Amino acid sequence: MASKGRFRQEFRLKSFGLNHGQPRDFTRSPWFSSPVPFLIYRTVTCLYQVCTYATAHSIYGVSPKSLIYLTELGYIILTVHSIVSAGFCFIDVFGISCRPKSPEDRPTFPNNDVTTARSTDAIHQTSQSLKLPWYYKGYWVFYNVVFGIGLYITIAYWALLADDTGPRSILFHAMNCVVIVIDVSVSALPLRLFHFVYPSAFALAYVIFTVIYWVAGGTDVNNNPWIYPVLDYGGNPAMAAGIAAGSVLVAVPLCHVVIFGLAVAREMLAGHVKRRSAKVDVQMEQRREHGLA
Repeated sequence: MASKGRFRQEFRLKSFGLNHGQPRDFTRSPWFSSPVPFLIYRTVTCLYQVCTYATAHSIYGVSPKSLIYLTELGYIILTVHSIVSAGFCFIDVFGISCRPKSPEDRPTFPNNDVTTARSTDAIHQTSQSLKLPWYYKGYWVFYNVVFGIGLYITIAYWALLADDTGPRSILFHAMNCVVIVIDVSVSALPLRLFHFVYPSAFALAYVIFTVIYWVAGGTDVNNNPWIYPVLDYGGNPAMAAGIAAGSVLVAVPLCHVVIFGLAVAREMLAGHVKRRSAKVDVQMEQRREHGLA
């Protein structure tokens, strides 16, 4: 029943918005009662992204023209996401250490004093809910783009191109997706179905860029008159238009749906674990009471 209500909420116009009653969900994990383990995870992920990006470009080289590729842009924004996420977690933990704890400091999951699971993406806010700061709203839009585009890059590359299976290609076209899946699974970041509009808007902007780049006579790193061979507007305009339209209207939204489904699975599993934990606590308390009696 809870899952049905969860999905019904997704098909309301307000689901396009950026309102969320628990700002702490942006800096916490549903799997830890303390924010410290999640802060460590964010720090390790940040270091991994920065180091792998720097190492890959120091080994294989980098040029300004590399920025025309969606793969490059996708890894850059994924790295920026890891830096911003770690920064928010540091600020969160530092702020808690400098002031008394309040009810808002408790993570959405787990809370052993509560016996029912509450979705990390509650659309209806109560009067006690905190107003979501503008920077979390911007962050929300940003990681929707990062996750949706990152998954699309992985699928599109191996389905349409896959002309290189070297270490750099594995890093940029496979490990990026692993990082995204882990991040969605261990974080409490809210995700909404209708937020597919954000990665789709990014994809549309990139498609427009590829058209302008082609019209202006731009070439790839090998001086071919395209950025990707499947986007050869001059040689095969029908295929290029189909790939471009299909990516923006179908592929990228479906990638967001996959990410959303993973987030829902995380919420359901975290809720189940929390209920089991609460049940065990109740049983232990009853045993202690019987022992005292």
